[in-house]
Amino acid sequence: MDKLDRLIHIILLWAIGALIFAMMTVTFSQVVARYLLAHSLSWSEELGRYIFVWITFLGLAAAFQSKAHVALDFVATLLPAAPSRVLRVVNALLVAGVGLALIIGGQALIGFGMNQRSAALGLPMYTVYSVIPFSGAMLLYFALRDAWRLATSGGKVSS
Repeated sequence: MDKLDRLIHIILLWAIGALIFAMMTVTFSQVVARYLLAHSLSWSEELGRYIFVWITFLGLAAAFQSKAHVALDFVATLLPAAPSRVLRVVNALLVAGVGLALIIGGQALIGFGMNQRSAALGLPMYTVYSVIPFSGAMLLYFALRDAWRLATSGGKVSS
């Protein structure tokens, strides 16, 4: 399962990197079009915004797996090993709850976006919203794996 975790994490990181490159390209194209060609691209701001949304939601799950989120672990470090592990398991389960909420809320948004199109690009809005339940599923998976790993670690607590 650790290989699967690493594979999913690497795919997420590569996707985020590709999206950052795409956003940089779109933004650079807009600057070139506006200042060198004196012609503004009507779609670039909207596409950049949607790419940024995707980067943010995918980054949510990737950052959790990387343990890169800001964490207040002061209390956990003060506690003995067993209560600290329990606290970390509870924290992982709360994060899993956030992932579940993203799945449920994202599915509702997808249903709402089935009949909407974006203003400049004409994209179906469900394509933009689809990242929300996807990132929620990734977060739920990573959080449950972390909770399981902590609960079965036999006293070993890793940060």
